This record gives sequence, C-alpha cells and structure tokens, in this order.
Amino acid sequence: MNYALRPKGARPSGNLIIAGQRIRVDAPIINWTEPPYWDATKEVCIPTQTDPNPGGQQPPMCTGAKQVPYGKLPLGPYTARLSTRPALRSYYSNGRTPPIDAVKAVIKKFVVHHDGCNSADMCFSVLQNERGLSVHFLLDNDGWIYQTCDLALMAYHASEWNTDSIGVEMCSRGDAKKEPSYYTSGRFGPEHPVIPCRINGHTILSFDYTKEQYDSFTQLCRALTRLLPNLPAEFPQSTPGKQTWDTLPYAKTFGFSGYIGHYHLTAQKWDPGAFDFEKFCRGLRGTLCFPTWSKEDAKRPADAIPAIPDDPGALKEAMKDLYKANEARADGGFFPVGPWGEARLWHGGVHLTAKEGDPVFAPFPGRLVAARMGKSSSIGSWNFVLLRHDVTLGASRVQFYSLYMHLADDMDAGDKRPAWMMNKEGWAAKAKKGEVVLLDEPVEGAAIIGHVGKAGPGDLSRAQIHVELFSTSELFVDLPNTPWKAIDGTSGGRFCDVKEIDDAIDANHDGALSRQELATFYAGGNGDAMHFLVTQHVSEWTADPSWIDALRADRKEFPKLKPAELEQMVAEQITPGLWWDAATAAHCRLPPDGVVYHYHPVSFLGWFNQQLLDAAAAAGNSKIDPATASEVPPGITDDLGDKLGTSMRSAANVSDDECNKRLGLQELVQGFDAPECGQ
Repeated sequence: MNYALRPKGARPSGNLIIAGQRIRVDAPIINWTEPPYWDATKEVCIPTQTDPNPGGQQPPMCTGAKQVPYGKLPLGPYTARLSTRPALRSYYSNGRTPPIDAVKAVIKKFVVHHDGCNSADMCFSVLQNERGLSVHFLLDNDGWIYQTCDLALMAYHASEWNTDSIGVEMCSRGDAKKEPSYYTSGRFGPEHPVIPCRINGHTILSFDYTKEQYDSFTQLCRALTRLLPNLPAEFPQSTPGKQTWDTLPYAKTFGFSGYIGHYHLTAQKWDPGAFDFEKFCRGLRGTLCFPTWSKEDAKRPADAIPAIPDDPGALKEAMKDLYKANEARADGGFFPVGPWGEARLWHGGVHLTAKEGDPVFAPFPGRLVAARMGKSSSIGSWNFVLLRHDVTLGASRVQFYSLYMHLADDMDAGDKRPAWMMNKEGWAAKAKKGEVVLLDEPVEGAAIIGHVGKAGPGDLSRAQIHVELFSTSELFVDLPNTPWKAIDGTSGGRFCDVKEIDDAIDANHDGALSRQELATFYAGGNGDAMHFLVTQHVSEWTADPSWIDALRADRKEFPKLKPAELEQMVAEQITPGLWWDAATAAHCRLPPDGVVYHYHPVSFLGWFNQQLLDAAAAAGNSKIDPATASEVPPGITDDLGDKLGTSMRSAANVSDDECNKRLGLQELVQGFDAPECGQ
C-alpha cells in the first residue's frame, strides 16, 4: 500500500458494525462501506493497489456475474468469500438480520493471525481475489484497521473454528531471519521490531508488531470487551497464568473462550509469531487485587489499589490480615455459617470490616450483571453489586460469581460514583432507587465497583461489606492435590445439618450454634478448618424456600421467638436483602432454585493467586537467545504461505449443524454452546 496517498491528518471513522448496527469506538476502524470499500460479502474480485486487475480478468470487477477467485481452490470452485454462522442461519433463512444480542452471544474466540504480506491492501487482495477467503479485520502496519464484514457473519480464516470466532490479520512479513532488511527502507510503513519466539519447539526470529498496531488493537479489543460478553480477556495457558506457545489438544480448542493464535489451533501454522498473548490480555483485564484493604493506612495514596503481592510471603501475610478482618474483628458474618454471628443458618460469604466510604475493588476482571442502590432497612445498607467472572487457570476454564453486599449508596455521589454507574445506556438509563437493575458492564480487575457501607443489627452495626464467591458447578475438580473439599448441604435447606461443621462449633452440644459459640470458635483461630470447604446449598438471597417456614420449623435455633417476632425479624433483617428471583437468575445465568457452590472468598483469592505465583516461579527466566533462531521450518507456514487456504476454510463451514436449529434467541443469549451443543 502506498501510505503517502493518504490525506495528511486523516483518521478512520471508528464505526464498528455488528448485526447491521454501527457502533462508534475509539479504534481507528474503516468498515467496508467506506473507501477503499473492501467488502468481503461481494462475490467478485475487487481491484486494489496491489492487484489493480485481479487475475488479469476483463473487466477486473464484474458488477453482475459472480466471480470465482483465480487461485487454486482445493474445495472446488466457489464464489462466496464467507458464510453465515450455523447458530444464526435460521434468522438469515427467514430473511431477517440476527438480533445483536444473539450475535454477541455466539462470538467466543478472537483468532489472531499475521498475514505475511507487506500491507493490508495486499492481504485483502490475496484473500478476496486470489483465494476466496476472508477475515473480519485487517490491521495495517500504521495501525489502521479495516473491517471487511459484519461480525455476525462467519469469515473464512480459521477452518473448523470459524463458527464462534472473529479474526484479525495483523500485517507482518513474519520471518525476520529470512528477510532481515524487509522494513528498513520505510516503504511498508513503520519498522517492525525483531523478537525470537519458540512455537511448538521451533525457535523462530519473528518480526513483532509496530507500536501503532498494538495501540490500535488494544483500542479495538477494549471496545469488544464492552460489546461481547462471551469473549473474555483470556489466553491459552500451559500452567496457571503462563502462555502456552504450543498447539492445544484438538478437543480442548472448541471449549476455549478468549484470544488465541492460529498456531494454537493447528501445528501447520506459526502465526501470529511473536505476539505475546499473556502480556496483551493482562493489559486488557487490569490488576488482580483484594476487594478491600485489610489495614488502615493514613499515608496510603488516594489512588492506591490493594494489588495482589508478587511475593508468596507477602501474599500469605495479606491473607492473614483479611482473615482477621472477618474472624477477629467482624463479630459475625462467618463462613460457612453464622450471618451476624448467630445460628446454623448457611452463610455463603464473609463480612470484612473496613473504613466507611473506602472503595471496594473488583478482584478479577469480569462483567457486572446486577446491582442495587438506594436500598436500606433498620439494619443498614442492602445495596449490592454482582460480578460474573470467566477465567482460565492453566488448562481449566472456570466461571464464578462474586457478590458485594452492604455497599454505600452511590446514587447521588456525583463524580465519585464508580465508572459503571456513568454508562448512559446502562445504569444511568435503567436505575431505579432501591430496585435490582440487570446490566452487562465489563469491569477490569482493580476497578472500583462501590464503597464500604454500614450494616448490622443492634450492637453489630458497623462499617463492613459482605463478600461472597460462588459458582454453578464445582470448580477445580480436575486439579491434582486440590485443597478444596465439597460438602453437600442441600438437605438442610436454610440450615446447616453437616455434622463436621456443626459439631466443630457447637461447644455445649445442644444442637444449636449461639453467637458466643461462633465468636469463640472463629476468634480462637479455628476458622482454618472451614477455609477450604466448598458448600453446596441454597443461596440466602432467594425468597424460596420460605424463610418464615424455615425459621419456624427449627425451634432449637430460635426457641424464644414468637411467630410475630419471627415475622418481624425476617421483614427487617432478611426480606430487604433478597434479590435472587427468576428474572435475575435468567439474566445472570444462575439456577432459578438458588442452589450453588460457595467458596470462602479470602481463601479463594489467596489460593488462586498462589497458583499464579507458583507457575511464574517454575517458569523462571524464559528469555530466548536470538542466536538460536532459524528460518521457519518446512511444512510450517503463515497465512500467506497457505496457498490452498486449508487452514482457513473447511467443508464444515458451509454445512448445517442440526443442533443449531434447536437454538433460539434465548438459548443463544444464555450462553448455550453452538455448534458443539449436541456433544
């Protein structure tokens, strides 16, 4: 491409198109409706600067008849450079455009390639005119991004994995050992750095990407994080938190969600070469941290965050402080029993004491799916935020939720409100004082999600937050030497009837747990026995089973309360906090009956981050000596070298999957897998 032909100071419109809707983003995007009109939906050859007369055809662009690409086509002659996604074909067959929510639900992978070309112009010519292939985005050397088709459509860029992915061709010649001076003249835009990488055991000297490319790609992906709820900032891992540079086992690739390289999908490819998925995704998802400070510090900067220490010893000390903030200072809100420090009632989280008004942070990146502000009762705040997290830990992909209850009321806090409350199309448009609002807001790790409020009955009222972590299925069951122990507590309903829990706390063996027994047990340092239990039981935030009936039935725990007193207690201390109903469960992808697996949130944070520290220590210094690099081995190529396009288009891309015909909009939005739904 002749970059000198671009108008001085010109900048792309930034209009991203999904399901026919134009969405303005910060990334420098030119879509196919704008010059140079690189439209992958056209079934014809399109002249470019690289290919002004595609294939020598006369005329070079047909306006009527469809044109077969002039390259070799192993799958037979065809004119369509892309297709519809199997899960969305029922909409197209009825002459409709798929709803944007269905399109957003289907997309789970972002496949990153490098094109082997000298420009995006050359790449589009090769794909469109020569080979009959396509990709959603072309990222040029100078950072300009070209969108060639709607994200609703299935481009031909990654063979079997096209069905639920979008793709980008990042402009790079690739093999720097073979052509070391390729960018020195400046003819192809900014010079590309050179970095050695080791892919599937082969050490290759690779052209990296320009600063302009990284900046633009980051802008694009930040926008996609907001728009695509099933595309997390995750990457393929060899050990917890460490990128794998090898091809994944075939069966594992289909269940992956996040950012992935072409070489992760097939050992025949090595693109995108030196692209560092670990570094890039960490930049997108923010900092892993604790939800609140474990100690007060008057000298702490106002913008500081309680980041996870990178030293194992410091992590252990921070964990001890957080346990103390619950077990030694909260006087209640214990795990797994003892809300407000009394009774055998299940309690899925912990209460952490803190300074009123202090910020509460998201410990992991995720999506804010529900919130409530302006809700209080005689025992204080019932404001909350619920986050859903999709993360990868080594070979395990896990989804879990974190809940933050008893937050301060930020509805009228002005500029001090958390960023998620500023969205004019989200909270700002839907907020109703004291009511649950269903949202879908991306949240980075360490983002402020609220502030510490005040809650508690009587003498237990103080500045504190309830932090809870739960999942719809048991996590980490496939990991060796896992410390987690599952406990089935569903038979007891609202009350814990698990002998090993009750007997450990019930000092006088009367079958009830008093406030004094709970306080003595936890303050005495006995909480260690409970830290790694995984308790399966109904959430305390559901209205069913009936709270009144449950409390009336258990006279051991509440022997002195008359029916009217029980009803008053439920009305004041329980009913105002309930939020888990059918509509909220459906939106948040939670079971309607409220039965989930609860993890001690402090233990979960410590253990999860310890896995990352252990993996980093085991990896050691992974720096590669450039002198050991060689040219790309025979039989391995990038997208330019794949002249037959077999790593980009497959026969399966144009065939129907019967299971997708059974998926409606509701199933897609709820995250049902397609096209693997029949497996």
